[in-house]
Amino acid sequence: MAEKFFDTFEIGGLEIKNRLVASAMFEYAADDGKITATFLNHYRRLAQGGWGLIITGMQAVSASGAIAPIMVSAAYPGYVEDMSEVVAAVHANGAKVFVQLQHAGARTFPAEGYDKFGVDDATAEQLDTVVENFGLAAANCKAAGVDGVQIHAAHGFLINSFLSPSTNHRADNFGGSIENRARLLLAVYDSIRANVGADFVVGVKFPFSDLIEPDITPEESLSVLAELERRGLDFVEISSGLVMDGSKVSFTPRIGKDEAPFLRSATLAADKLNIPVVSVCGYRTPDFIEKVLRETKIAAVSFGRPTVREPDLPNRWRVNKSRAKCISCNKCCDSVGDGVITCQVEKLLRAKGGVKKSLA
Repeated sequence: MAEKFFDTFEIGGLEIKNRLVASAMFEYAADDGKITATFLNHYRRLAQGGWGLIITGMQAVSASGAIAPIMVSAAYPGYVEDMSEVVAAVHANGAKVFVQLQHAGARTFPAEGYDKFGVDDATAEQLDTVVENFGLAAANCKAAGVDGVQIHAAHGFLINSFLSPSTNHRADNFGGSIENRARLLLAVYDSIRANVGADFVVGVKFPFSDLIEPDITPEESLSVLAELERRGLDFVEISSGLVMDGSKVSFTPRIGKDEAPFLRSATLAADKLNIPVVSVCGYRTPDFIEKVLRETKIAAVSFGRPTVREPDLPNRWRVNKSRAKCISCNKCCDSVGDGVITCQVEKLLRAKGGVKKSLA
């Protein structure tokens, strides 16, 4: 029997060559917000590795909304031309590419020229600007030829901080009920759709749980996703975890023998929605992935940390079905000094003389 994860599937009418998605991983590779040759080569390598869909690391919708100068801004002069080169490199290798759009909120870079507001102190005027910038950034992505955009509504950045009852303490129409806490996300979606039209793919990375209390509930999550689908959303990637202090306590779990810690949440969403649901986090073995795709309504599975250690994992799985080598140590998330996101285990092995023995 052929592996289902190598079957094609569609997102918003766009055919994806397989069901293995390279999920967004912050690249640490921009130069003062601008795309670099290192950034381009990173995505060329992933496309050559056999991924059907590649979602870029988060890109800021304005220079002032970035987490650091090493984060690409989708708003700088020349972005369309630079990103079009990335798109060409990905397409030349048979993959599709979406850009993940983000405003870092309270986690913007602590320097002059960057936004300083978070969920509780953001003014209506500031939020209006953010909403507008999401739409303009998405239009730039479309002009660059990318296949779609993904709203990053997870992992403790601005939109997630509005959705979460742990961080949103507002007393106005952006706080309290889930209808109010989701107001910014819905406005961002509407702004993007108004700028890119009905036929361009728009998705969301959604935080089904904050992994801390008080938590967004499954019922609240499903209600927001249903409303987004009603408005025309094309796909959702289900994640979880709220990080506001950099501790990683509620994010990037270290995976042991049990895979896919967010699978139940993704299954709930897939059962509720009629659009493709992508399940992320902790997938490591082909047999388990095959079981998920055959026994649930989940359309595809996505990988973050394994793409760093094995950018050619899909190609490798065509000939060798052993477990992904990633050991979930999370140290790739601390590779800012390497110029691009780097597997620190592989880096150590190379430093020791190219030892081939896997630590997985």
